[in-house]
Amino acid sequence: MSNGLSIAYRNLESSDAIEDHVRRRFSDLDKLEAKIESCHVVIEAGQRQTSGREFTVRLKIAVPGPDIEVERTVGRSEPAKDLNLAIHEAFDAARRIIVERKPKRGV
Repeated sequence: MSNGLSIAYRNLESSDAIEDHVRRRFSDLDKLEAKIESCHVVIEAGQRQTSGREFTVRLKIAVPGPDIEVERTVGRSEPAKDLNLAIHEAFDAARRIIVERKPKRGV
């Protein structure tokens, strides 16, 4: 269902590696049978500081019922690691929400 996936960048150039990472994580969510209608991802780089740079990843996932909105900010070490960690944490949070909302079978 990758047709419903959109990725936007703020203060950051797009890259194939970032997009591949987001697509893989989205594919994992899609396999949960959550009836995802669309997923909008915003990846934002904060201003450079002496101690590094913060990265924020926002997800807005349209599903039946209330949409899932998640935001994670990371900025502790190397930029590539921080960006990947922010993506990872945002999608993990979305996954937990989807699993919690999923009706229990056989109950």
